[in-house]
Amino acid sequence: MTDVLPSAHYELANLGEQVADPSRAAMLLSLMDGSARPASELAGIAGVTPQTASSHLRRLVEGGLLVLERLGRHHYFRLAGEEVADALEAMALLRPPARRVRPSPERVELIEARTCYLHLAGRLGVAWLDTLERRGLIHLSDGALAMTSKGTAQFASLRLAPPQWPAGKPCLDWTERRAHLGGPLGALLTQHLFGRGWLARRNESRAVRVTSRGARGLAQHFSLRWP
Repeated sequence: MTDVLPSAHYELANLGEQVADPSRAAMLLSLMDGSARPASELAGIAGVTPQTASSHLRRLVEGGLLVLERLGRHHYFRLAGEEVADALEAMALLRPPARRVRPSPERVELIEARTCYLHLAGRLGVAWLDTLERRGLIHLSDGALAMTSKGTAQFASLRLAPPQWPAGKPCLDWTERRAHLGGPLGALLTQHLFGRGWLARRNESRAVRVTSRGARGLAQHFSLRWP
């Protein structure tokens, strides 16, 4: 059988090697909320010394998973893009069958609702996409999720009317194993929910919660009752 991409197995092996180290994996996962963090903070998250963290971060930047942003004398690291977040989310789906253990409170919060890079994920993210599709506010066309005229009017009433609506995409959720709304459209709507005060972060982590204002808004405007 002819290998049409002879470098692919080296690239895949290199990606696996980069994420195989627990410290590097911890750093990558902490950036899944789309934030930029300094090396010192990432070292604390990974539980390693600053010198070890620098080595890990340099490798992740060279491997194309992270980008370095310089603001004066300060250096910040963030994921290289949404495609990196998508790859990490997809790799999490390949985990072995879980043992029957009670999940930690932190994991329960992540399963309930979290951000996947810049869009809403978890049980809430899946329910949000289901609601938007069921109410005819977005529709799937040629593999992309697009805003409908009904959706445009609905969000205009909520003071969201961009010059041009971006496309979204179904993103397979690693905890629910169903799709949530990803892509630029998912990011835009998630940002709007935060801006209206309907969503709030839990302790500055990836986990999010629906505020009391958000619970009323989701129920009134989208018939989505949460929890």
